[in-house]
Amino acid sequence: MSEFQEFKAFEKAGWEARATGYAKLTQSVTGSLIGSFVDQLEPVVGLRALELASGPGYGTAEMARRGANVLGTDFAEAMVAEAALLYPDLPFQQEDAENLSFDDESFDLALCSFGMLHFAHPEQALSEVFRVLTPGGKFTFTVWAPPEDYPIFGLLADAVSEYGELDVGLPASPPAEAFSRIDGASKAVETAGFDFESFIEVDVKVALCPASEIVGFYNEVSVRSRGLLDAQPTDKRDAVEEALMSSYQQFEVDGIVQLPMPHRIITATKPA
Repeated sequence: MSEFQEFKAFEKAGWEARATGYAKLTQSVTGSLIGSFVDQLEPVVGLRALELASGPGYGTAEMARRGANVLGTDFAEAMVAEAALLYPDLPFQQEDAENLSFDDESFDLALCSFGMLHFAHPEQALSEVFRVLTPGGKFTFTVWAPPEDYPIFGLLADAVSEYGELDVGLPASPPAEAFSRIDGASKAVETAGFDFESFIEVDVKVALCPASEIVGFYNEVSVRSRGLLDAQPTDKRDAVEEALMSSYQQFEVDGIVQLPMPHRIITATKPA
């Protein structure tokens, strides 16, 4: 389990530092999509529901709105505090998704919205969710489309490749696309003991910000992207940022980037 521990520490430190900025910028992204994720868990009324990597708490709040008995969890203390500010009537606590503190069969449902790529050992997180769910319990998680189909990753990589340096010593991470294809997702959940239920491919556009502000967006919503930009040599960073802003102009509609954000919704069930 020592592999990717440096990545885990890097991610945690990054989210501790930018919880407030992330919450402000992601309401239009995750906040606008969360309802379709919770749809996969229905019915939720009266059931015990756990959110992993809850961030600002959008998923926890949506499940509570639909009548579930919820608990939001995140490994970053600052994210837990941010969620508690946004939703003071809901419970949130700090938890490591790879080593949950709960007893076996403590929850009926679980949700993880775009959190799997932040885990050093996502397969361990899957095993932990399986452990804490009751027989028949559902787990829905979401991931972005493969990097080649997801502009946020591709446009940054293109700008850095042409004008900067990609190899800047960031910690090695698990494969970003591990769950983005049906074969990888189904194998992973079945290895953890789940019955694979569904893999939904979603193509959607989300309003972000003007292209001129896209660097600030990257700085707040992705620890790894911020790390890549911050590590650029001082004589190259301006060119990288200019190229990045220019590449986003193609997506502007009335001065606001309308960015394709294809993602996948995976649902699995613990055998009864």
